Amino acid sequence: MRKIDRYIMQRFLAGLLPVMLLLLALFSFLALAEELEDVGTGDFKLPDALMVVFLTTPKRVVDLLPVAVLLGGLLGLGAMANNRELIAIRTSGLSKRHIAQVVTTVAVLLAICITVLQFTVVPRFEREAANLRGKSLQGAEKGPDNSGAFWTRNGAHFIYVSEVKFDRTLSDIEIYTTDDQDRLTQLIQASSAYYVGNSGWLLKGVLRSEPGQTQVQETRQASLHWPDLLSAEQAAVLILPLPALAPNDLVRMIANLKRNQLDTHEYEIAFWQQVSLLPGLLAMALLSLPFLLGSVRAVSAGQRVMIGGGIGIGFYLIQQLSGHLAGILGVNPVIAMLSPPLILLAIAITAIRHRSL
Repeated sequence: MRKIDRYIMQRFLAGLLPVMLLLLALFSFLALAEELEDVGTGDFKLPDALMVVFLTTPKRVVDLLPVAVLLGGLLGLGAMANNRELIAIRTSGLSKRHIAQVVTTVAVLLAICITVLQFTVVPRFEREAANLRGKSLQGAEKGPDNSGAFWTRNGAHFIYVSEVKFDRTLSDIEIYTTDDQDRLTQLIQASSAYYVGNSGWLLKGVLRSEPGQTQVQETRQASLHWPDLLSAEQAAVLILPLPALAPNDLVRMIANLKRNQLDTHEYEIAFWQQVSLLPGLLAMALLSLPFLLGSVRAVSAGQRVMIGGGIGIGFYLIQQLSGHLAGILGVNPVIAMLSPPLILLAIAITAIRHRSL
């Protein structure tokens, strides 16, 4: 690799790092303010809130990186443009296309980092954060060994859960149903339960036991839909949000829901939203170049950062809005989630060819 290519990469990353740290500090502070609202509830303490903020940092890195790439490119490469280094590089024979290829290489390396975080770090850290948030639950008691097991009650149902897994599943569930006189009328045991959003829970490997006057009648079912296994508050704390799941977990859950003829639209949106981060990252990285390849006197450094920040925030909001609209209107998730980054990528490539926006 040429020294000049390495220099361009170094300047790009040198602009990216402070922007990323600044955005992380801002959004982590906001996250901490939100977590502090639960401090003192149940067993949730201040150190737990701080640890939750730390554990959710990788997810924030993934969400903020496209915006940080655009602003970092404008700062890092903008400094080169202001010092006439880009003009000197162009004069030495390097074309706009070559500079764009170098920036693309940086974007690909960052995309690989995002993918590694999505598959490994984010799900594990989010699971640990959910376990800490679970300390704030009231009306749920932990098992005697202080493990992930807990008891809770929902109406006439007393529910025991052995473990909450990171892929939105529960294991070894027991549901005790009582009558008005607190007598046991039914016991449902399930090997696992899958969270299917507003539809409730899908129990798998079900054994239903109903005590009679002389004997207990047992019925086995492959699956059973149960709408109110956990309350909405418990599900919000214990169950990972879809964007925090690894892509392979989302694919597996989509396949499982389809086998049971359940709606998968919400899960498909989450999956393609994660996929869309990769072309979005490339589009944001390339979009910094049109501001710099032309004359830098027309637009000041401050104006470039403000415009880039507006574009970055607008892109983030459009991505979030696309996900919500796709869920409400039933739009194809592939089209809804990939259209904005691909359109932005086409705009960036066209603008580079014409030097400026």
